[in-house]
Amino acid sequence: MIYLKKFELLDDEDWSGYPFHIFLEKELWDIEFDPITIFYGDNGSGKSTLLNIITETINKDKERIYRRKPLVKSDYFDMYIYKCNYYLENNIPFGSKIIFSEDIFESILSKRIENQKKNDNRKYLEQQYMQYKYNPINYSSLDDFSISVETRNKTRSKFIKSRVSENVREFSNGQTSLEFFDNELRENSLYLLDEPENSLSPKFQIELIQLISELSRFFKCQFIIATHSPFLLSIPSAKIYDLDSTPVQTKNWYELENMKIYYNFFKEHKSKFEI
Repeated sequence: MIYLKKFELLDDEDWSGYPFHIFLEKELWDIEFDPITIFYGDNGSGKSTLLNIITETINKDKERIYRRKPLVKSDYFDMYIYKCNYYLENNIPFGSKIIFSEDIFESILSKRIENQKKNDNRKYLEQQYMQYKYNPINYSSLDDFSISVETRNKTRSKFIKSRVSENVREFSNGQTSLEFFDNELRENSLYLLDEPENSLSPKFQIELIQLISELSRFFKCQFIIATHSPFLLSIPSAKIYDLDSTPVQTKNWYELENMKIYYNFFKEHKSKFEI
């Protein structure tokens, strides 16, 4: 499925502020999208900037792509996106999103914070239980009396469980990241993913590839991905823009410079894998 068909960057720039000239110098003006399109390049190549430009240009009149946090941008950025154009093949569905690696890290952190709060609350309730059950007190309210009666009729664990829910289950960062994508990615949507491989082991990256491929092929999703992961770059039928080349060109994954570095490294150590 294709929602975003084409995007036009500025081809004549009179300003020097960010992000002016980043892509003009790379001779990148038009981007045509497939069901899965990848922006590849080293750090500083402009991958994330492109995702932000596309999102903010589409959202400048009406929010179509959801982002968790508003983009902190300069006046130059606003000037730039108001001169960009895009063309749709199908209307962008409600629920489309841009997802950054920071969103995943915050999800991991929020679970830890939630569990810590629950653990602190359990310690407080344990002290409260012991006080009301074994220490004589002067009841200053009906609540004091009610809690005292409850402690006489319940074990400590039941008293605490009745007031605090179970901890959110925590996994490794990789498992939590994959779970995040399982929950976030739904059918009939456009997704822009910024380096989704962060925190994912090779095994989990392959599972993410399977999820992306299935959603694209069978569930009417379109993906625009910024990555330099060799696993994500090998997604079958993905269109790859090499932002490290000037002019920017579309290439096969095995033609990319970093992929050749991986290949030569493992080729050099091939004998070690044949033991």
